[in-house]
Amino acid sequence: MILSPETVVALLESPANASAIEACLHHEQRLQLHAVPHLDSTRRPLGWRYLRERARSMMPVDEADRWEQCVDAPLPSTDVVEDIFTGLRRVFEAQDGLIHCELATPELETDFEQYRTSQREADFWMGTAFTAVGRRPHSFLVVDMASEQRTPRPEPYSLLVELGDVWDVALREDGTCEYLMFALPDQRENDIRIERVAVYDDAAYMIWRRPEGTQTWAEELNNAHILGYCPARVLWNQPMDKAIELPRQSPLTGVLGKLDKYVFWEGAIEYARLHGTFPITWGFEEECSYKNADGESCQNGVINYIKSYETLTTGEQRANYSSMPCPACKLRPKLGPGTYVTVPAPSKDMPDTRDPVGRVNPDVDVLEHFRAIQQQRRQDLLRSVLGGGGEPENQQAQNQKQVMSGFEIKQDVLVEFKKPLEEARAWDLRTKGRLRYGNLFRSATVNMGERFYLKTPEQLAKEEEETRKSGRPVYELSQQRTFRYQTLYRNNPAMLDRMQILSDLEPYPEYSVDQILTMLTTAAEGSYVLTLFDANLLRLKVDFGRYLTRFESEQMDVRRFASLQPYHIKLASITQILLSYVNESQNGASGQSSRQTETRPQNAPGPAA
Repeated sequence: MILSPETVVALLESPANASAIEACLHHEQRLQLHAVPHLDSTRRPLGWRYLRERARSMMPVDEADRWEQCVDAPLPSTDVVEDIFTGLRRVFEAQDGLIHCELATPELETDFEQYRTSQREADFWMGTAFTAVGRRPHSFLVVDMASEQRTPRPEPYSLLVELGDVWDVALREDGTCEYLMFALPDQRENDIRIERVAVYDDAAYMIWRRPEGTQTWAEELNNAHILGYCPARVLWNQPMDKAIELPRQSPLTGVLGKLDKYVFWEGAIEYARLHGTFPITWGFEEECSYKNADGESCQNGVINYIKSYETLTTGEQRANYSSMPCPACKLRPKLGPGTYVTVPAPSKDMPDTRDPVGRVNPDVDVLEHFRAIQQQRRQDLLRSVLGGGGEPENQQAQNQKQVMSGFEIKQDVLVEFKKPLEEARAWDLRTKGRLRYGNLFRSATVNMGERFYLKTPEQLAKEEEETRKSGRPVYELSQQRTFRYQTLYRNNPAMLDRMQILSDLEPYPEYSVDQILTMLTTAAEGSYVLTLFDANLLRLKVDFGRYLTRFESEQMDVRRFASLQPYHIKLASITQILLSYVNESQNGASGQSSRQTETRPQNAPGPAA
């Protein structure tokens, strides 16, 4: 959509989607209540009012106040949300992902890759964009440019516009914007505040301004672009209902009610636990000694007082009485942990053999039951969003089919979660490429992969062993071993590199020494099996650790050795040196054996068999 100046002024004065923006802001307030930690319980986030009103609708005001004091800051749900997004963050760790941008020449592709690296594009998606998905899903992804180009090529960059800064917006079905208006920082001219609004549409980047105290909007800047579409879109394109409507469904939207319940019951359980530490103490009641100025005494918490006087026909004055709560009784502590309450004292008509003082302790079994239910609520929250816990499963499998089904559910959750991110990132790269290179930019493909770290290294090692026993192809064993290393050392690139080099250096890595010896000893004389394994390579495999230690003590770390050479030359050079150690050991052992034979006395016993 291309906006005319008259349309821009009309939308600035009366935004078309103001009510939808307000409703989505309330949605984000509820999300941020659980997703954004706050440290001061006296200054709760805006979303706290929804939870507080619910609590006050379910219990007396006094109890609601005590409950609110038992809800910690940060909220207990914040930890659950952190576990959820720790699990979702695995979409960035897949090893089979692909990001490819096609341009007219390889030189331009290299230039674009260098430009992406300089902008830290990957960090933007793993950090700013990923955080916004959980906290501010209605944010808008904008590809902006400097108002004046001072470099050989344009340098477009990505930014997120929060919904609170949006003036007005209209969406297409694919999540892109017909137009987007958002507030810019104010300026001051001669002590007059200038209100500024950015207006982006299919044709241009515009800035409109209005001096404080006036109603006149004027165009400050109008820079045309070559895109043919508005350089803005919703970051998270998961509509709540209709695609062209603004409300989006974040990963936490479906469990907001459960998160509210989780916080409510954490406070309620903490309140109940206080009864165990500070139980209610009771004793026999005593008469209240309070008297008001008129000399009226307290009667069961109520005091009568003279409200007015009435003149009778006889001329006498008659007092009109009313009642009020006794101020002394009203100051007694309200029922709760650690309070002291009174019960009716025994009398002749109602004898009581109880002790004059006692305590009311909570039922421990009930508290344990509440805690078990609360723990189940936490697991249900994780399962609702992730399909399971936030970390890889590491418990012993009772049913292999159930375990594999759990992995498949987690896999499906991550595959669905990454799709909106892939669409937004591909759009972002296409828009930057077209603004920077024009028609020389062809296409952008973003696939974040589907092989995520959902299993522990121990589970992968067990699967690798089962694959070896089942006689699966050797290349499958090699792939499984590589993925196990990637899982184990995914946060330690140096160690991952070292383990990959050692894996490529060790002879016959897919077979254990016992397996090779079994094949050799069971092979018939003259069998081709006896020729499959080189003797020196087998000696190197058997004592690989010792030979490697010698190599790194005499040369250097295998990662640094021949690091500037092609990888195959690096491996061949290291292998040659390692085999030279094997030959030295073999020759040394043979020479030592010969010398022992020559010098041994004629009647001396030979070496033990």
